[in-house]
Amino acid sequence: MRRIRYTCWAVCFMVLCLAAAVQASETEPVAVPSPEAGWSGPFRLGAGDVLNVFIWKHKELSTMVTVRPDGKINYPLIGEIEAKGLTLGEIEERINKQLKQHIQDPQVTVILEATHSFRIFVLGEVMQPGVFDLKGPVTVIQALAMARGLTTFASRNKIFIVNPARGNEQRIPFSYSKFVQGEDTNQNVMLRPGDTVIVP
Repeated sequence: MRRIRYTCWAVCFMVLCLAAAVQASETEPVAVPSPEAGWSGPFRLGAGDVLNVFIWKHKELSTMVTVRPDGKINYPLIGEIEAKGLTLGEIEERINKQLKQHIQDPQVTVILEATHSFRIFVLGEVMQPGVFDLKGPVTVIQALAMARGLTTFASRNKIFIVNPARGNEQRIPFSYSKFVQGEDTNQNVMLRPGDTVIVP
């Protein structure tokens, strides 16, 4: 009798463990490789980007500026400067060159405080869908990593990228399974501003 009771308890325990394992498999996110450090190519300024301009030994000239919709910034002593399309290094050089007309040997440092010109969207069966403001281009797999990976319900081989600005390339397919297996790695394209990654 004692043996039968022990057997019943053992069976119940196994059933509970199996149920817990099934539940965990339904909620556990699918891992996505971490994005590579940095981005390919220099970041170029666009409308809405916020810059922190620091001039060494000239606190009165150190200020925050925002790139206007027309692509320009307004800076003390200088006035309007074309910023859209420039890298941080290029805008530093431009400010430095024009400040030389007003102060001796200016040392300019420009830091990107916030960006609103490079924005992508990741939607669908990812753990954290949403809008992502970036400092430069990222790949499809990096965007998925930012969204905390795929859910277990994701159609891994039916992911696609859309952006009306791409013209004829209105729908770019991406197979997660093929990529992680080392097949067709060329599909891991660099995303452009306004791209939307959709995971059905």
